[in-house]
Amino acid sequence: MKLGEIIFIIFCSIGAINALFLSIYIWFHRSKNTIPNLLLFSFLIIIAFRIIRFLLVNFQNAFDLSLNLPIIFYAISASSLVGPLFYLYLRSISIKNYSLKVTDILHAIPFIVISTFQFYFAYNSSYTYSIYITKHTVVLCQFIIYIVVSVQHIKRIQITRLQEENLKELNFNALKNIVIMFSLLWILDVINFIFILTNVKIYSFLNLNIFYTYSPETVFYSILIYFLLFIELKSGKITNLNWYTSKYNKSALPVSEALKLKEKIICTVNEDKVYKDHNITLGLFAKQINITPHILSQVINEYFKCNFNDFINSYRIEEAKKMLTDIKNSNYTIASIAYECGFNTLSAFNNAFKKFTGLTPTQYKSIK
Repeated sequence: MKLGEIIFIIFCSIGAINALFLSIYIWFHRSKNTIPNLLLFSFLIIIAFRIIRFLLVNFQNAFDLSLNLPIIFYAISASSLVGPLFYLYLRSISIKNYSLKVTDILHAIPFIVISTFQFYFAYNSSYTYSIYITKHTVVLCQFIIYIVVSVQHIKRIQITRLQEENLKELNFNALKNIVIMFSLLWILDVINFIFILTNVKIYSFLNLNIFYTYSPETVFYSILIYFLLFIELKSGKITNLNWYTSKYNKSALPVSEALKLKEKIICTVNEDKVYKDHNITLGLFAKQINITPHILSQVINEYFKCNFNDFINSYRIEEAKKMLTDIKNSNYTIASIAYECGFNTLSAFNNAFKKFTGLTPTQYKSIK
């Protein structure tokens, strides 16, 4: 056996063992957050199975093993479950009170169909090259769909939730890195698939015979497991899934008092137009209405669903929209309107306006 093969086997075997270790660890911590942990448990088991199956099928001869593996072992299409499980896991850790629905079983349809066909063809010894190509094409298409949907989901929750101070514990960087790794995995798989279709042995030309001979996605699955283990050992972010615990949970502010403060905030902003003050801050506004900055931040976060800066900017943008469409202000420049509404710089105004309306001030003015 070549040195490269030995390194490959050791690297992937440790990856599979780590996946099993993490899955067992998560299983015994499932009481913390049942659905996310069970989804992640299933996800890791599938990856471990994927790696182990590849090693057993492709290297049993190298170890002089004569394994009588059951047909179902060859038939199970583990790759078709990776995308759905990862997407459902993302949803479960980003949506409060998330629960699985009956319709979520639809995500498993490709797995059921592909595994059924593979079992049939394997049982009848009629698994042909064309069947392999068809199956692999379906899995690749499904994989990229779930990658795109996962990226869109992360962007959506980042835009709507990172603005809230009580949700800053979300580890978006870790989630993005995992999605990037999945994307690279898909790219490698596509490249390898193209080489198989065209019978181009470019890997040999690059002296990377081991990657041509052995599935590159198996290496990346192992790297993904190492990455997840690193996150767990470093910060406990994988199994400590209570990422939406608010820092205001222990606050003694009664709901009735909070609602009164909410109305007071609205009245003060509308009557005094504090948003036009270029130097307004959380502390200054809290002092103006005789409450602590912490209480003000809590009320704005919990009842207006945004942080203080976005709360003030929302009023500024509404004022700017009125000024932009008022014929009396036709002589005003965009910069003048921005300053009049409380912004210190034109760039800050443009960024905020685009964020709240989806348009630039000039575009908004031209269509109104």
